[in-house]
Amino acid sequence: MRFYFVLLACHSGNALLIDDTSKKSPMELINEVPPIEVKGRIVACEGDNDPALGHPIEFICLDLKEPAICKYCGLRYVQHHHH
Repeated sequence: MRFYFVLLACHSGNALLIDDTSKKSPMELINEVPPIEVKGRIVACEGDNDPALGHPIEFICLDLKEPAICKYCGLRYVQHHHH
């Protein structure tokens, strides 16, 4: 279990350290997103449809069976195979 701490400034000027175990880490949150299926062998990940919220474009090769992971945002991609 991971522990997160929140630092709050009180009206007296003293800081309070509060243990917050209810929050998930960024990696835990991104791992809850299922892998995105795409038709081609190459996917271009930008992190978000809005360029202001995304990251530099990364072209990811999907030749392997396991999901390929974007090095910027952690989104996972798999190639959709037609049978």
